[in-house]
Amino acid sequence: MGFPILKIPFVALKVLLDHLTIVELVTVSLLSKRADWFLKACGKKNVSFFNLPNSEIRNLSDFEKLELFLLESRRQRQLPEWRFKLFCSVSSDRHIKIGCTHFCIEIYIETLYDMRKFAGIRKSLKIGDSLIPVVVTRGYVGVERIRAFAKSNTDGMIVFIDYFKKRFNFSIEKLELAERNAESIKTVVNYLNSTQAVVRNVECYPPLSEKDFILILRNVSATEKFSSYLKLSWNFKFKETIRAKNIEIRLGHWFTIENLLMSNESEVIHVSGSDYTKKELRWFLKKWREGKLPKLKEVILATKVSCWDALEGCERWEGACRKCDGWPGSVVIIKGHGDSHGCFHASDRNSYRMLIHDN
Repeated sequence: MGFPILKIPFVALKVLLDHLTIVELVTVSLLSKRADWFLKACGKKNVSFFNLPNSEIRNLSDFEKLELFLLESRRQRQLPEWRFKLFCSVSSDRHIKIGCTHFCIEIYIETLYDMRKFAGIRKSLKIGDSLIPVVVTRGYVGVERIRAFAKSNTDGMIVFIDYFKKRFNFSIEKLELAERNAESIKTVVNYLNSTQAVVRNVECYPPLSEKDFILILRNVSATEKFSSYLKLSWNFKFKETIRAKNIEIRLGHWFTIENLLMSNESEVIHVSGSDYTKKELRWFLKKWREGKLPKLKEVILATKVSCWDALEGCERWEGACRKCDGWPGSVVIIKGHGDSHGCFHASDRNSYRMLIHDN
């Protein structure tokens, strides 16, 4: 505050506190337990960053939001119902993003060696037991950017992820991987695997190497969706399952029917850039009808085969299905395993799309 506020006589302090804004009161409260005690003694109760109205939070800089959030979360040891989400990106830059009901903050991770390259306001953040140096810069249009510095980019990212996982059991909402640096990918993947960190969504982009892609496939599970946008070589092979509720593969010629049939935990599988044959699609249908993919709700596979050809020889009938939202008119229905049935739209061409419902 610029002067020793806690050395002011009690009566004068009470008058001074009445003139402080709610944000200034929060800042004083977070200085120490003694400072918070003085505020309470002066009648300022329930002073907390988590009690600030959205209008006050919105007026803070990103660094102020982050600093007050970290200090308050450390003090409270629990978070309010603000729907917090953590996003991580290992790409040409390393950054994490903390999003919630009231703010969204990006933190770019740099190496300590590069710190001297950035001009801006130098500060520090307390992350768990680590004190992380930070430089706050502003672009030409006044956009604020927070850069945190560590021994390496990935080490710095792991410090943040580890803090939120251990203290609040945060899952990672989205993990983006687009890096040709094998060591960076290996460090992050090994950390996630060794700590059994929960990752909800995984997205893989170029220039990720095929070797690193296999490392990710084998060691990172997505509880929601696994997406790949990689153009892989035609001789690329992966003979194991992708662990995800939803799978989306672009340019997925390598995603074989065997891969598909091993994905027995998936509810949705979408493969574009493939060219499945009539024989493969009929084999898939046979295995599905035998109960091989019990959780599957929708499958879309790129192919030049008409769905009519794939259904040849299957018991089927045409009719209306009230569960096929957005599919007007009649559909082709085949019986599945148990009480399930699969629906195909008669107009589908160059793709094989089946919606699966229970009777």
